Amino acid sequence: MDRITYTILILIVALVTHLIEEIKTGFRKKFPLGEMPKPLFVGINIVVYTFCFATFFLSVRGNELAIPLAWIFAIAMLINGAGHIGIMVVKKRYFPGGFTAFILLPISVYLIKQLVNG
Repeated sequence: MDRITYTILILIVALVTHLIEEIKTGFRKKFPLGEMPKPLFVGINIVVYTFCFATFFLSVRGNELAIPLAWIFAIAMLINGAGHIGIMVVKKRYFPGGFTAFILLPISVYLIKQLVNG
């Protein structure tokens, strides 16, 4: 497995950990725009994880589509992590998903660095 593929896998593991934290700490109910309906939360996560695993499997196979998808994945997780941390800064308190957001950020940056360096 090459470095980019391996980093995609590590970012997926971090994202799974992030989802677990969100579920355990009530992210849906504390969503800044009001309580997120459960079907919407589940649907978003199905789409996100389908995308992540497709990116990983395309990367494992060496498919050229994996690189642009990895860019999207890395940038989306960078925004996700920064968003959680930003909400905590504004609210001056913990927000569900906040601890693992600090894991998503450096892994996302590392994946972007690897994509830039090829």
